[in-house]
Amino acid sequence: MLAFFDAYAARGDSMTLVTVLSTEGSSYSKAGHPLLVSDAGELAGLLSGGCLENHLIERCGETLESGEPRLIEYDLRDDDDLFGLGVGCEGVMRVLLYPMFAADDYAPVGRIRQLLRDRNFVDLDVRCGESARYLRWIRPARVLVLGAGPDAVPLLQMCRSLGWRVTVNDHRPAWIARVAADETTRVSQAAPGDLGREVDLGDFDAAIVMSHNLDADCDYLAQLATTDIGFVGLLGPPHRRERILGKIGQSSLLDSRLRSPVGIRIGGRGPGAIALEITAELQAYFCGLDNRLATASRSEGVSISIDAGSNATVTTA
Repeated sequence: MLAFFDAYAARGDSMTLVTVLSTEGSSYSKAGHPLLVSDAGELAGLLSGGCLENHLIERCGETLESGEPRLIEYDLRDDDDLFGLGVGCEGVMRVLLYPMFAADDYAPVGRIRQLLRDRNFVDLDVRCGESARYLRWIRPARVLVLGAGPDAVPLLQMCRSLGWRVTVNDHRPAWIARVAADETTRVSQAAPGDLGREVDLGDFDAAIVMSHNLDADCDYLAQLATTDIGFVGLLGPPHRRERILGKIGQSSLLDSRLRSPVGIRIGGRGPGAIALEITAELQAYFCGLDNRLATASRSEGVSISIDAGSNATVTTA
């Protein structure tokens, strides 16, 4: 979502922040779920499984034209296949549409984006007349991938698709050339022993060591052992892990954090399957981090308020 925002904000395009305020019964999205919709009708996120999106895009266009927030209520309890939308969820969603423009620095997401560069989360207070909801935006997970072999390429693709920020390092020019830097991916070509001088190792939530070179992996793990990174994954069989830990002599510093062989065993062969297993274990770990951040105390000075006023319109699809 933040990569989507960055791309459209760089062009000066208007966008709509869509926030699910409340739900009743069965619904695809739950209270607090955000989406972004560009003025061209492109979406980051889903409100339903694709059933309500066309209607939502039209309402977002109207919201941008008026420049005023609006509240939409999707009441699907009496929906049917013949005369209704045929969604079948039989629930209610109340959704706030808030227009954002370059002239206003894309408030409030522009400010959220800025704060998330230095904070783990930003609190957003949404007020619609008498209704209020407190939401928390959590920054994207940050992953350090050490090694740019053929199996790193599908891993990076999966990380990007989940919105994670990735830094890739490899000392071999031919290997690092496989990786293209973009708004979500940083590329580094430091020697393994110089990694800590070229990359801020305190900036990551997880690191994956997959250089396929024994000496390089030893250098990487020796430096990661002295960090607070909570997830350190090592590719390769157990006997290779024991050999590396024996060489670096700091295995006790990695005991509770080292995942080796990294990845949840779900079957399959080849780089794509390996990447999927690693991504699955990372996703489970990051969900635990997000849950802890979601229940953390609110921080002073990072709350942003949206006041849609008492005249927000209500329509039913």
